[in-house]
Amino acid sequence: MKISQECSNSTRSAELAAAVQFLTHALRMASGNYRSGPPDHGRAAIRIALVGVIKLISDIYPNEPSLPLPLNKLLYGLADLDRGKVVPLLKPTKVSNNPGNSLLDDLFRAFPAGAMTRLVGDRVMSRNEASRYVAKQLSKMGYKHSSGTSITPSQVAKWREKMMTERAAEDLGVARYDHALQLVSGMQPVEAAKFLLESMPDLFPPNFPKKPPA
Repeated sequence: MKISQECSNSTRSAELAAAVQFLTHALRMASGNYRSGPPDHGRAAIRIALVGVIKLISDIYPNEPSLPLPLNKLLYGLADLDRGKVVPLLKPTKVSNNPGNSLLDDLFRAFPAGAMTRLVGDRVMSRNEASRYVAKQLSKMGYKHSSGTSITPSQVAKWREKMMTERAAEDLGVARYDHALQLVSGMQPVEAAKFLLESMPDLFPPNFPKKPPA
């Protein structure tokens, strides 16, 4: 009985290890092939990543086949887009106001805006100096607009102005900006700015295309 249980545990461990390996391979393939531009705007790569996650969930919970259902719906919905069909899941919600920038853009801009705020708020640099410093650091890390042009100091200053004038309860980008400032509240200004900027590659890989602001 004990030998049988040990064999069963060993088999289960091997299955889970294989599922994790499959997920790792899928994520690497997805990230290596991700392109946000035409023709599919990265959907194929996202589907590859979803397949890896779905398989892992299915292997961890073989007796609960309904758990991956929401991700399966998303996977099939993305595939339908390439067939010219928009499923209800992916249809935009009608809103009375202009939604403005994408969520990705707003979240990306939060940390540079926070870095500029720390430099300006503690009077280490003027607004112009701080915006130039942040823009230069972004350029050094490889961040550019999808057009290939550099992010300019004036754009960084506009990002900060937006973060400072809008409400976190109504904008996730502003909420991340507020969180970023709380995160570095105990640091010296230059140290805080460097920490925020150096944290960005973990959230937004430098080769991830950024759209220029309208």
